Order: sequence, then C-alpha cells, then structure tokens
Amino acid sequence: MTKTTYLLRTIVIVICCFQTFSTFAQIEATKSDEVARAQAKLMVVPYTKEGEDIRKILDDNPYIRSAMSMVKQSFDQRGWTTVDFVANLRAAESNRAFQMDRQADFKADLIAGSGTDIYVQVDTQLTTDDSGSASVTLVLQAFETHTGASFSNQSENSGRFNTKDYDKLIEKAYDRIREEFLNMLLEKTDEIREIGRAIKIELNLHEDAEIDFDSEVGDGDFLNEAIEDWIYTNAYKGRANLAGISEKSMAFNEVRIPLFNQETGRPYNPNRFASELIRFLKANNVSASRNIKGQNLFITIK
Repeated sequence: MTKTTYLLRTIVIVICCFQTFSTFAQIEATKSDEVARAQAKLMVVPYTKEGEDIRKILDDNPYIRSAMSMVKQSFDQRGWTTVDFVANLRAAESNRAFQMDRQADFKADLIAGSGTDIYVQVDTQLTTDDSGSASVTLVLQAFETHTGASFSNQSENSGRFNTKDYDKLIEKAYDRIREEFLNMLLEKTDEIREIGRAIKIELNLHEDAEIDFDSEVGDGDFLNEAIEDWIYTNAYKGRANLAGISEKSMAFNEVRIPLFNQETGRPYNPNRFASELIRFLKANNVSASRNIKGQNLFITIK
C-alpha cells in the first residue's frame, strides 16, 4: 500500500466517523427536543365494546397485546412518559374495587385514575383465508383523558401475506402510520402546554357541615361566588367552566392547570392546585379536605 493510498483511506475513515458522530448528535438533539415537548403523560389501552370484560379481551387476543406493547414502546423510545395499563389493571384487580358487573365503568375508572393526559386506544382486526394468507388492520385512536376530545385517529392494513407471524403484520401496519401518529400527538401535547392540562373539580358538603354554598364568607360574598372567582382567577390562563351549582355542591367539569409551575419550572400537578384551593378556603375560615383520583379533584367542605 502506497503512502498516498494509505492517506486517502485515513481521510475517508475520518470523514465517515465525523458523519456518524454528526448523525448521532442530530438524533440525540431531536430526541432531546421531543422529550422537552412531550411532557404530558400517556397510556395505551385496548379497545373494548360496551360490557366486554377487559381481562378476557387481553387474555383471548394476543395480537392486541402485541399491538399495545409495540405502540407503548414507540412512545417510550422517543422519551415520552407512559403509564402501563396492564400493571394498573392488575393492581386494580388485587383490590376489592374491581367488580365484574361494572366492566364498562371500570375501564373508564382505570383511565380516569391513571393520572394521564392522553390515552391511546388500540384495536387489531385479523383476517385469514384457506390459502394461509393473512392481513391485520391496526386501528389507533387518541383522546384527551379528561375531556374526551379526539386527538388523532389512524388505521392501516398490513397487506395480505402468506404467513402466520401476525406480530410481523401488526408491525408492518404500524410502521406505515407510526411517524404521522406520533408527530400528531406531539403537536397535541404542544397544545396542552399552551392551554394547560384539564382537570375536574367537585366540591361537596360534609354531612356535618355547618355552612353551605350560600353562606356568606369574607367580604360578604356567598361561598359559591368566592370559590367561582378563585377558580377562574387561578385556572391556567383563566380557562375553567362551572358545570353546576346547588346549596350542597359545585362542579367544574373543566379547569386547566399548567404542566409546570410558572415560577420554579417544576412539574405542577392536581394536588398543588388542590392545596392552593384549600389554603384559600382556610383563609376564609372554611375547613376542607381533598381526595384526588387521577385528574379529578374532590373537595369536601367541613
């Protein structure tokens, strides 16, 4: 090997190494940007019809389990914070709250209590014929957990192949819509960052409470007026909606709170908002306690 040839090869190797490092740097930069943007929590759940047993769906349909795992993993790989639906299901089954006659409500309760901002519903439809060929249609639907607003709907067919490796067919179908689906949800999390995450607040009177929501507090406002003013003032960018009110209860079906504390930059959660509300009530000589389930706040006036 001549010195010239050796020198040329060395130059080529250096250039290739530089390009490789540059590519890795770009990938890491892109991932870092996405991690910074994808701060909302997400859970992948199976599609079920009304009244269907969730456990039976998961036990009898290995393909939907594969699809759920595949979708969840793709979010994990891109730096999202995900909540494991199967783990939550097993935890719920282990306590007495699990009731076989409440399957439809139970799934909704699992989602509501998950603390997630977004849930992705996964369905798989397998078709086969006598020749041994098969195809899988993958259906993905994403919703904002609390409001139920539809964020994205995607479906794709794998195409028909002479195979029994149905996981490969699921992967083929998902590969065709993966980037578009993930990018759409990333845009939706940008919206959540902009307008805040949605929570629900219910205020009720304790059975021994000596006041009601028409009692006067502070400067002479009714308690319900004082609470309503405080909620609208402290909701993120004033976004809140009073759904109903009576002497004994108040309900806000949507109150927006920020993903991050505006002063410290730390994650902000429903418990922080509940604490601030309880402090406000205490300042008006009103005692209260909280119960938090996912994105739902239950405040009891004592």
